[in-house]
Amino acid sequence: MSKINNILFVCMGNTARSPAAEYLAKYYAQKYGLNLHIESAGFFNAFTYMQPQSSSYLYQKQIDHSNFRPQTINRALLERFDLIITMEKSHKRDIINSYGDIKGIKDKLYTLKEFNGAQNTDIIDPYYASSQTYSKILEIIDENVENLILKIYDMND
Repeated sequence: MSKINNILFVCMGNTARSPAAEYLAKYYAQKYGLNLHIESAGFFNAFTYMQPQSSSYLYQKQIDHSNFRPQTINRALLERFDLIITMEKSHKRDIINSYGDIKGIKDKLYTLKEFNGAQNTDIIDPYYASSQTYSKILEIIDENVENLILKIYDMND
């Protein structure tokens, strides 16, 4: 894989997992001195805001996300990014099924955990989960996003 400058995080509704990943990635990119363009998107707009639990998690880490606006994936958006990171294998499959004709799409599409070398690659949707489970999912995203940024740091060096 060549140098990565643009990263897109994708989940189903772009209100819980992918926006948390987006802002965590921006935080870690800045922490490690990487100049990356990072966004998030979903297959549909579930809400016009980030889920309160995801927002609270970011606030606790003192990560400003006041400019978050959900967006939906489309061909032009997918073509702009060097790396597309999904939360579940099914998201990957849906992107390939709908946009498989985009040049190089399969080479730049991974689940978050897969990019980091994990076998069990799905990060479940916390929307209907308990607060405790939601927090655990955000911690998993946080750890994996930091690992992703560190991996990109090494790749881009």
